[in-house]
Amino acid sequence: MNTNPIEKGYEDIIKRLEEVQHSELINNTISGLLIGISYISIIVLFFSALEAIAQGNIQTRTTLFYTSVILSIVALGSHVFPSIMLLIGIAKKDTLYQLAKRVGDVYSDIRDILLNAMQLLEFNKQGTSKELVYAAFSYASSLTKGKDFSVILNHEKKKRAFLFFILSIVISSISIVGVQSLQSSLYRLWNHDTSFVPPAPFYLTISPLNKEQLRGEKARISITVHGTMPASVFLMLKQGKQQNFEKFQLQADSTNVYTYQIESLKQSVEFYGMSDWLNEPVQTAIGKITVIDRPQIRSISGTVQPPAYSKQASKTINEQNADIISLIGTTVRLSVVSSKEISKASIIVLYPSYNQKDTVNGSKAKRYDTVRIALQGESRVANGGFTVKKDGEYYIEIKDKDGRINEDPLHYSITTIRDNFPIITLIEPNHDITVNEQALLPISLQIADDYGFSSLKLWYRLAESKYAPESKSFSSLSIPIPNGTVSADIPYVWDINQAGIAPSDRYEFYCEIIDNDIITGPKSSRTSIISVRLPSLDEVLSNADSVQDNAVKDLEKTAAEAKEISKELDELQREMLKQQQNMDWKDAKKVENLMKKQENLQKKMDQIDQKLQDITEKLQDNNAISPETMEQYKELQKLMREVNSPELRKAMEEMQKAMQQLSPEQIQQAMKQMKFNEEEFRKGIERTMNILKRLQAEQKTDALLKRAEKLAEQQEQLAKKTENTNPSNQAEKKANELENKALQQDLKDMAKELKDLEQLMKDLAQQMPMKELEKAKEELAEQETSQEMQEASDEMQKGDMKKSAQKQKKAAQNVKKFAQQMKKLKQEMKKNMNKEAIRQMQKSLQDALSMSKQEEAQKQKTESLDFNSNQLQKAAQDQAQLQDQLANMAAQMMQLAQKTTKVSPEMVKEMSNAMQEMQKASEQLSQRNPSNAAQSQMAAMSSLNKASIQMQDALNKMKGEGDGSCDNPGGQGQAKAGSGGMMQQLQKMAGMQQQINSGMPQPGQDGSLSPQQQQQLARLAGQQGKAQQAMEELAKQQTDPTGKRKSLGDLKKIADEMREIVADMESGIITPETRRRQERILSRLLDASRSMNERDYDKDRESRSGQDITVKSPPQLNLSSPEGRNKAMQDVLRSLGKGYTKDYEILIRQYFDRLQTKRTVLQ
Repeated sequence: MNTNPIEKGYEDIIKRLEEVQHSELINNTISGLLIGISYISIIVLFFSALEAIAQGNIQTRTTLFYTSVILSIVALGSHVFPSIMLLIGIAKKDTLYQLAKRVGDVYSDIRDILLNAMQLLEFNKQGTSKELVYAAFSYASSLTKGKDFSVILNHEKKKRAFLFFILSIVISSISIVGVQSLQSSLYRLWNHDTSFVPPAPFYLTISPLNKEQLRGEKARISITVHGTMPASVFLMLKQGKQQNFEKFQLQADSTNVYTYQIESLKQSVEFYGMSDWLNEPVQTAIGKITVIDRPQIRSISGTVQPPAYSKQASKTINEQNADIISLIGTTVRLSVVSSKEISKASIIVLYPSYNQKDTVNGSKAKRYDTVRIALQGESRVANGGFTVKKDGEYYIEIKDKDGRINEDPLHYSITTIRDNFPIITLIEPNHDITVNEQALLPISLQIADDYGFSSLKLWYRLAESKYAPESKSFSSLSIPIPNGTVSADIPYVWDINQAGIAPSDRYEFYCEIIDNDIITGPKSSRTSIISVRLPSLDEVLSNADSVQDNAVKDLEKTAAEAKEISKELDELQREMLKQQQNMDWKDAKKVENLMKKQENLQKKMDQIDQKLQDITEKLQDNNAISPETMEQYKELQKLMREVNSPELRKAMEEMQKAMQQLSPEQIQQAMKQMKFNEEEFRKGIERTMNILKRLQAEQKTDALLKRAEKLAEQQEQLAKKTENTNPSNQAEKKANELENKALQQDLKDMAKELKDLEQLMKDLAQQMPMKELEKAKEELAEQETSQEMQEASDEMQKGDMKKSAQKQKKAAQNVKKFAQQMKKLKQEMKKNMNKEAIRQMQKSLQDALSMSKQEEAQKQKTESLDFNSNQLQKAAQDQAQLQDQLANMAAQMMQLAQKTTKVSPEMVKEMSNAMQEMQKASEQLSQRNPSNAAQSQMAAMSSLNKASIQMQDALNKMKGEGDGSCDNPGGQGQAKAGSGGMMQQLQKMAGMQQQINSGMPQPGQDGSLSPQQQQQLARLAGQQGKAQQAMEELAKQQTDPTGKRKSLGDLKKIADEMREIVADMESGIITPETRRRQERILSRLLDASRSMNERDYDKDRESRSGQDITVKSPPQLNLSSPEGRNKAMQDVLRSLGKGYTKDYEILIRQYFDRLQTKRTVLQ
């Protein structure tokens, strides 16, 4: 391949330039090396001279030596390193263009031609004309041909460096070789770590050189001087991680031995001995004592796991807190980490024991029983455990591979917690108790234990019985207890029937709680033994009779004492009226004693009430009393509580205040009030006695019925047993005979109770069904039935079980007939008493409604009169007549109250209010004040309406308790269609209207209503609107198919008046006329209800033929003569002595006052 002549020329020039460039770098490197070596020779000469002058020790020479080395390296590096960097291409060297320029600078004919030609060739690569490049380069090549490019090299620098090198080497060599001291100093400098002093006349040895010693022991270091004794000897000592040795000057002993002692070696030490000799110290070899440790417990960890039955969580322990306080049976697991590898590890448990023979100062010496428990492990860890059995202490013992044992191990205590006995408390019953015929005994227990229970048991045994021998041992039943609890209230009902309890049986029982301690064994606690007895029905009934008889006697005694207190009050009051002076201390003492007596009587009444309540509950529990009789007993108890009225207590308090103030007027007034309330108290007691006697009759009837039913049942069961008895089985025959005799005795007891009931019914007389009682006696046929029982027993003894059973069945049949007749007697007793009460209540209701209507008419007439009217006197007389009618009605209600509790105090209170308002109206009419009289008449009408509603409620309740209006409850008489529903609706409407009237707000003095009153009025307006709609519906029902209205009063007019009232209420304008209209509506509703009630008890319902009933009315009162007035006064006082309540007494007194003033009014 042909090469371009221009390119060949170019390559030749480049090669020549590169050769020049390389030669220049070589020359520079050689020059630098020569100069560096020259400086090194100068430095060696300088430091040799310096050492010759200083004559230093090893440290000085060492410092000079290394300083000279460093300077030599710096000198050589500073002259050679740059050239080497250029040579190997790290540093930047002159480019070929720079060399070409330098060549042109040397040759004047070339100058920039070579450089330009090289640059032009480079530019040709970028598109310059080839012809121009070739021409320029051909010209440059021709000029440089034969010329020496090396002329640009600087040979003078190389020559100067060589001359400097020769000069420094020659001078240094001559100086060192020619001068002995420099030669010696150079030798010493080169051997800078060699001492060049004279040998010391002694040397030192030290011991120990290498030794292991236990930490904490004493360490002794000895330095021995051999040869001449130095002036001083020092110990250089370094402990543990110290960086520098500490210097201690030692004193020699008599043997020229220097010693140093470390009292307690804590860590390893290094040491050597030293003594000064000229400038060089004399030292021993370096000795070392290495501290070694006994094995130590680095950490203890573990768990304390109480027994599973305690349900306690495990606890962790460590070396700071490894004392154990836990239950016996607790498992302790330990993990021990040692400071060294363990060859053997153990737990040492120490249990204290006492030796009777060893004493210290009179007390027992303490010894220990040691138990060693091996631990298992590898390397530095050991694991194991033990079980807590009793109080003591423990520690850990470890041994390393060298047989060393840990020193003074810590002792940890072991304290056991005792699992205490469980606690059981019998809350109920807490004394011997009886149960009713259901034989269910509620038991309430409280149990508690540290950690829980395993079982709760009730242990019982038959302690006394008529039918079975006494049990010698206790039987048990389990009582469920909640899981996982440590304390609980346990309610439990023991069904003693499951134990086979019979009447008159007595059982003993106690409860036992057992804890769940499975380690030391379960512990138990028990309650005290309680007796539980099931009384026989005879016992319950006998007890009831006794309590009731005692209650009657107590009431009679209390009434007598109350009467005596009343007499004493009258006497004291008369004395004070005669004296007309303040009460002295004697009188005050009498009053105080009377008040104490009265207070004691009230307490006695509370006690009687409680006794009756207890016995009625027992009768009810034993199903020996009917629900109706029970309800009457409750009403009686309510009446007894009302006897202890708040008015009497208040009167007693007022008396006490008056006595403190010692005001004669106040004392007189307080005594009057107290006397009045005390009389009410006494009369309430008398009423309670009368009602209690009637209830006794009912209760005895219930008891006889219960006894008869039970006796018949037992007799039939005995008949069945007798039929199935084997005549050869003497034991069973004997048992049947004993049971038959017991039933015979029950029959006699029942006959005796029947006689007691007969006597009680004769004492009461009124409304007592004596004919039914005679029938019951006939059905019982005591002698015949007893004879049948006796013959049954005789046949049983003969072995004729069939005949015996027949006789027993016949006796049972007689008793059954007796029980059925007793049922009829009870029904007839109830019907008679209820019928009479309903009749009297109906009459009183009709009278009250009639008087309310008359009072409304009287009010309307009064409103039309002015104070100058001549009619006022006539109006006063008419009002007095109404008042007389009300007094007569009140007297009839008082008679009814002696027989039944249905006459409520609220009922009598409203009648008393009506009486008072009528009295006011009469007085105001006499005083020619018709406006106020009309208001009193309206109030009287309102009270009569309220009393009528209460009477109607009581009447409805009595009707619901039984048929008292017809002698033939199953007769064919029928109520008229729809009448019952209509009456109920009218009664409901009357009650609703009464609530609306009572709830009407009272406007303020300016006639306005407050916001709250306006809200109340809006609510009442809504209720009145509903009542109006209901009344319109009733008015529609009132119309019959012919379009005529039924004779119940015009209900449409009532609805229209309601509409007017609604309009007034919605407008917020309440006028007196609005209120009068409301009362008028209520009266008309009650009147319509009365009309419906009369029709409801039409004679069409009677299923028997009518009878003429003649009632003898009392003669007309004669008040015109003193004899007539005295007789009337005696009648009133006699009525006041019959035991009426306060409200009835008010009516009687008002009636008497009205009789006294009647003559004056008529005149």
